[in-house]
Amino acid sequence: MSGVPRQLTEANVLDVWENGLAGPPAARSLLFASMAAPGGSNVADLPLSALNSLLLELRRGAFGDALPCTADCPECGESLDVTVAAAELLPPGGGAAVAATATVKSYGRTVTYRALTGRDVRSVDPATPRARQALLRRCVLRVDPPADDLPDEVLEDVARRLADDDPGADAVVSLNCPQCEHSWDAALDLAEHLWTDVSEYARRLLHEVHALARAYGWTEADVLAISPTRRQFYLEASTG
Repeated sequence: MSGVPRQLTEANVLDVWENGLAGPPAARSLLFASMAAPGGSNVADLPLSALNSLLLELRRGAFGDALPCTADCPECGESLDVTVAAAELLPPGGGAAVAATATVKSYGRTVTYRALTGRDVRSVDPATPRARQALLRRCVLRVDPPADDLPDEVLEDVARRLADDDPGADAVVSLNCPQCEHSWDAALDLAEHLWTDVSEYARRLLHEVHALARAYGWTEADVLAISPTRRQFYLEASTG
């Protein structure tokens, strides 16, 4: 069973939710990805596209293929409710292997770098000043000629290459506003989307536990041992 990934189920969703509450968003991403990885293997050093594939796999198994999303048109401010299929967010080529290293020539320097990983994102607090630059520096392996610090222009050249070298690192949805017909690409935070699903489900489950505990004196374990269909019957009967 060591090679079988875990799934989100009623038996573990409360534990997953409680563990997720204790950490920042980047830690939740790694928590979710480790569940979908075979044997719960260490996923921190996987490229971001591979992490996104694992998040999609876990989300599809627990909540289905359709991801409801809301976005505001940047042109006219119209609010859009759209449903995205998980398959639309899979990395091009099904998440093909990412090259170990790559190079870019920028402003007289040759920069050798690698794809960003979950560990990189977890290590940089997005609220700190120049967090983007700190994140990009983590993926730089070597600079010729050597430099103590890289100008922002060089780091941005690396950033532009990262999008091509690791397709799928950013989940992007193409949108079109029916009000003003403006088209744009919107980023979708898969970990945050999954966290919202997990949080809503866990809170709903806890409310059910609370209601049935008050009505029948059952413990949390008693309630969770009952199938969702039978639990719904008892909930309706207790308020009837």
